[in-house]
Amino acid sequence: MNLFAELSLIVLVMVLSNAIGTLKTIFIARKYFKPVYIIVFIDAIIFATVITKVTSGGEYLYVLAFAVGKMLGVFLGGAIENKIAIGLIEADIMVNDKDRMITVSDCLREAGFSVNTMVTYGIHGNKRYIIEITAKRKDIDNIKDILKNVNYENPTMSIKEVSGVYGKVCSNKG
Repeated sequence: MNLFAELSLIVLVMVLSNAIGTLKTIFIARKYFKPVYIIVFIDAIIFATVITKVTSGGEYLYVLAFAVGKMLGVFLGGAIENKIAIGLIEADIMVNDKDRMITVSDCLREAGFSVNTMVTYGIHGNKRYIIEITAKRKDIDNIKDILKNVNYENPTMSIKEVSGVYGKVCSNKG
């Protein structure tokens, strides 16, 4: 095998290795342990094979290919994780107008989300409303689309990761 082919293979294999390694870290952080065992096994085999080639290659180009593959693998792993969007979120939407709060809340409920509303008070004791949604992380864009459809673009919204929910978490059906 020529040098260019070997270097390309190292980059490709390291992209794969680091992508699954990144997913492993994300799965552990989200407490999804079952896929982690398989990922660690595969990653160890890949790493041992590639590191043997890099250390015996005698060329700095092998080390560079290794590093480029690791960098691209982290990027790919992050892109995959964003696509599968594992986990739960709690989105709090702040609204100043009661009628708007009712409209937005009802539209979110009609779309299949579990919604709670609360009265709070802001600066100078001004009444405000919070719309609270617990949803799957992959539904964030659906929530934003619903807000856009009721002409509520760029709302004050905080999104927090939720480590667990007991009971039912509704999700957008569409």
